[in-house]
Amino acid sequence: MPSNMHTRRAVLAAGGATALASLSGCVARAIGALDVERNYRRDAPVGDVTGAWPTYQRDFANTGYTTDSGPSADASVERIASGDAALATSVALAGGRGVLGYSDGDGEDGVYRALDLDAEAAPADSDDAWTVDYAHGKSTPTLAGDAMFVSTAEFVAAYDARTGERCWRTSEGGYGTPANAPILAAGTLVDGGSAPVFGRDPATGEERWTYDPGEVSTVLAAGEGVVYTTVGADHEQTGVAALDAATGEERWRREDLPQTGVPLAVGDSHLYYNAHRGNVFALALEDGSTQWRASVPLPENGSPQTAVAGDTVHVQSSRGSLAAFDAGDGATKWTLSLDADTFARPPVVAGDTRFVASDDRLSAVSAASSEVLWSKALDVRPTGGLSVRGSELYFAGTGRNPGVFRVAD
Repeated sequence: MPSNMHTRRAVLAAGGATALASLSGCVARAIGALDVERNYRRDAPVGDVTGAWPTYQRDFANTGYTTDSGPSADASVERIASGDAALATSVALAGGRGVLGYSDGDGEDGVYRALDLDAEAAPADSDDAWTVDYAHGKSTPTLAGDAMFVSTAEFVAAYDARTGERCWRTSEGGYGTPANAPILAAGTLVDGGSAPVFGRDPATGEERWTYDPGEVSTVLAAGEGVVYTTVGADHEQTGVAALDAATGEERWRREDLPQTGVPLAVGDSHLYYNAHRGNVFALALEDGSTQWRASVPLPENGSPQTAVAGDTVHVQSSRGSLAAFDAGDGATKWTLSLDADTFARPPVVAGDTRFVASDDRLSAVSAASSEVLWSKALDVRPTGGLSVRGSELYFAGTGRNPGVFRVAD
């Protein structure tokens, strides 16, 4: 079984520019002796995965889509918590709770932080419900009932989301990038990012199965009890495999796709695989065969990223090239260039609106026609992904007044 330790150089080579979205210089497992024993305190209070945006890109299929409307042109931008969010995760939203991780970018300071989103008054420097200090790379949290699951540069852990109290932690696994939120499928907690892929009991953290993906930094997605993971002999020859989420049994595997380092996404009939500096591949869920491919203009070291909303696949690059493709056959529905630096942030679609955050601006685009509905200047640079709850949008940002922000009517 390959080593589960990666150097920063190896991670950058595997993920290209997208690896720069990690929460600190320490996206890899810490070098040195590792405590491989599970540290168990009590069962995690695991419940259903519900809420407006309970994990990265809202669901474990990484669709980035919600039927909620998101904010309108009349919305205002409000800082609801302060903090040095130079590098940040998406905000996980469930009930009245918001949870995210952020760091100062130097590996010196960072937290996981919970916020009460429904407080009657929330001044810009309001006290947070709780914090867990951790300076280095962090995944977006996954909320399931009153449990919160995270993957970091050094461990995978479960916390009580009501208090921030740790329930269990294991140093086997763990990978600190915002997109690497742990997945819950078929009653199993699945964590990837570095080899191997682990399936665990979500309540106790006890290992149920492992899967060897080869010498790649894995990215995961799930749908209908199946987990999809990148695989490959090395970082130049990669592919994807489908695993039974309950047992880890391999259903199919192919290794002839271009390199990737960005999230997979799952639709009704296709798995969307985004090649580094290349095409979006629509793969059949049954066997991984290529059904169609499409592309958007990319910078030299960029990768396309996707969201899936019904019969439409939304794609964008890190330089503001946007497109919408028919999910069935890959036919182009529309294209748009915003001439903006959007980093490696994936698309977000809320109802009929596609939201795009650039360095200094939030834009709302018609998901059906590419018409720019409105655009709002920002005083901060968003560093985490966008999350939607009702008519509200949340993100972490950096600038003169860094912190967590809400855009709301």
